[in-house]
Amino acid sequence: MAGDAAAYHFRAELAEGRWQEFHDFLETTRDWDSHSRDFYTARLASFAGRPAWLEEWAAARPHSPLPYLFRGCHGTNWAWEARGSGRASTVGQNTWPVFYSRLVEADRDLARAAAMDEEDPTPHARSIAIAMGLNLGQAEKRRRYSEAIRRYRWHRSAHAEMIQAVAAKWSGSNEEMFEFARSASAQAPDGHSVHVVIPLAHLEKWLNLPRESDDGKVRQLEYFRGGAVAAEILRAADQSIRSPRYLRNRFTPGDRNIFAMCFWLMKDYNAQLEQMRQIGPLIQAVPWRYQGNPGWAYERARTRALTAIQGASTGGWPPPAS
Repeated sequence: MAGDAAAYHFRAELAEGRWQEFHDFLETTRDWDSHSRDFYTARLASFAGRPAWLEEWAAARPHSPLPYLFRGCHGTNWAWEARGSGRASTVGQNTWPVFYSRLVEADRDLARAAAMDEEDPTPHARSIAIAMGLNLGQAEKRRRYSEAIRRYRWHRSAHAEMIQAVAAKWSGSNEEMFEFARSASAQAPDGHSVHVVIPLAHLEKWLNLPRESDDGKVRQLEYFRGGAVAAEILRAADQSIRSPRYLRNRFTPGDRNIFAMCFWLMKDYNAQLEQMRQIGPLIQAVPWRYQGNPGWAYERARTRALTAIQGASTGGWPPPAS
C-alpha cells in the first residue's frame, strides 16, 4: 500500500464487502497529476478470488464507470492469479483457457468504464497489460497507450506498462524498449516520475540477459557497472527523484525503490543509501523480488552497502562482492 493510510483503510473496508465509501472516494480522484485513481484501483484490486461484492457494486451503481474500472483491474489480476507470473513455458495447458477468459471479461469491463468516462486515462492505461496477455500485438498495445496519454500526457503507469509491453519477452525487443524509454524520458518534464522508464528498461534487459546468450549470467554481473548504463541511470535520477522539481506522488516509494536497486547493482552505495533513507519502511516488492524475497533482498543490499562504505572509510577495501 506504499504507506498510504487511505489505502489501508479502504483495503479493510473492501475485505468486509463495504465498497460504498470507497466508491464515493474514487469519485473525487479526478486530478490525474496526483495519480490517485490509478494508484488506488491498482493497489486495492488485488483480492484473491472473485469477491461477490464486485457484482453488488456494479448492480448498485450501473451508471457509474467506477465499479467497472475496479472490476476490470481486479479481473486482470485474477487472470494472472490463474496463470502465474512465470514465462509461458511454465503455464499448464489447462490454465490458458481460464487466463484468456478472465482477461476478455476484464477487457470488457475496462472498455465499458472508458466509454462511460471519456476523460479518464485509467482504464486505457490498465488495459495495456490485457493486450499483452491476449497477444493482441504491438499496434494494439501502442493504441491503448496512446489513448491513455491523450487524456493525460505523463501518465506514469501507462509509461511503465509499455516498458513491459515492448520488451523482448512480450514479442518486442531491447531496441524497441529502449527507443520508447529514451524518447519518453527525453520529452518528460524535469522532476517527473515518468523518467523511471529508464531504470525499468535497464532492469528488464538485465533480467533477460541469461536468455539472450550462453554467457548471459556472467554478463548480468557486470551489466550495471558499465559506464554508459550507469551514466544513463544517473541522468534519469537527476531528472526525477534527485531533481529539486521532483513531484512527489503516490508512486514515489516505487520510484525510489527502483532507482535504489539500480544504484545497488551499480555499486553506487552512497546514492543507494540516500534513497533507502527516504524509502524508510516502504519497501516495494518490485524490483527487490528480482533477487529473491523482497525484504531479504532489500536488507542484504542495505547491509552490504553500509559495510562497503565503512570499509572504505577505514581502508578496508574492496567491499564484499554482491
